[in-house]
Amino acid sequence: MKRNIMKSIFFLIVFLIGTFLIPAAANPKTGEIVFAMCRPEVSQIKNIETMFEKDILQAKHIKLIGVYHEDETIDYTPARKYVEDNKLTWVSFKVIKGKVKIADLYKENAWTSQFKEIMNSTRGIIFTGGDDFPPDVYGEKHSLLTEVENPVRHYYETSFEFHLLGGSQNPVFVPFLESRKDYVVLGICLGCQTMNIACGGTLIQDIPQQVYNFSNVQQVLDAGQDMIHSGRYISALNPAETDLPPAFHRIKFKKDSLFIEKMGMKETDYPLVLTAHHQAIDKIGKDLVVIATSMDGKIVEAIRHNKYKNVLGIQFHPEPFSLYMKEKYFRKAPGEPVNFNLKDYLESNPPSMEFHKKIWQWFSEVLR
Repeated sequence: MKRNIMKSIFFLIVFLIGTFLIPAAANPKTGEIVFAMCRPEVSQIKNIETMFEKDILQAKHIKLIGVYHEDETIDYTPARKYVEDNKLTWVSFKVIKGKVKIADLYKENAWTSQFKEIMNSTRGIIFTGGDDFPPDVYGEKHSLLTEVENPVRHYYETSFEFHLLGGSQNPVFVPFLESRKDYVVLGICLGCQTMNIACGGTLIQDIPQQVYNFSNVQQVLDAGQDMIHSGRYISALNPAETDLPPAFHRIKFKKDSLFIEKMGMKETDYPLVLTAHHQAIDKIGKDLVVIATSMDGKIVEAIRHNKYKNVLGIQFHPEPFSLYMKEKYFRKAPGEPVNFNLKDYLESNPPSMEFHKKIWQWFSEVLR
């Protein structure tokens, strides 16, 4: 009798411990997943909202934590109002507070406990796109063509990704992911560049000038679609045309890449991707591996982490809601009618749309 009582108490303790150790990042009864996203502006929230509604982001229920720093130059009031007005109860915000010097980004600092809190309450995080990265963070001089608009964001996101992944700047630092190797980190465009810098890498500050030796916009446009990495060049010659589409180019996968091994793509697939950057990865950071490039092999288009299987950085943009909407139209070129649809364009150039959807399918699965 006494032995049965002790046995019952033991299993009760195990049950209670298990219950309290289930992370706030998931609710097994509802299938809810919780993830964070940096730079939660209205457009970024709409991206997640649209992909969830169209089942691009595959989950029964989601909760999104929008993360930003209190000293950013971006005003997040419209985003908060959008969430409130549209009753998006699944969206909340987390404001990072405090100041940290560049010299202290790669060590425990005033943000460390806040980073840990975010990770403990989520299954993963998306680091989104943005403006040019400040080169002093990776030890280089500021190019004439580099335009930094929101430095505080770069500082805290670099420190955040370093805390998650570690880097060559401080080899004795134990990354957060050592205790949660299945945690998901997705870096998109700037987020991919930040991942590389956080791990000890550097950037090319201007692709046309440093990679292709171009000195004017016409040279960029004449180079052909696969060498154009931003729509800014077409817009520069047509400033009055506000409804021109973003730029697209093809990419190619490295053998045995995540895209091939986990997403079912083939080495001979060359999908079109939305591209919007003039900076790119140069020296590769610690424990990162290149898994996709531009068609000429000169620009890094995707990276993965050697130690942490759910860490992916992509230089392109699979997240804009306009990619998945039949109702959104652009002018294909200056002066042409407004009848160019991005969804149709990707679907008519296989496996482009399939590739976009598989990225989010992968993201959904590893979050679950």
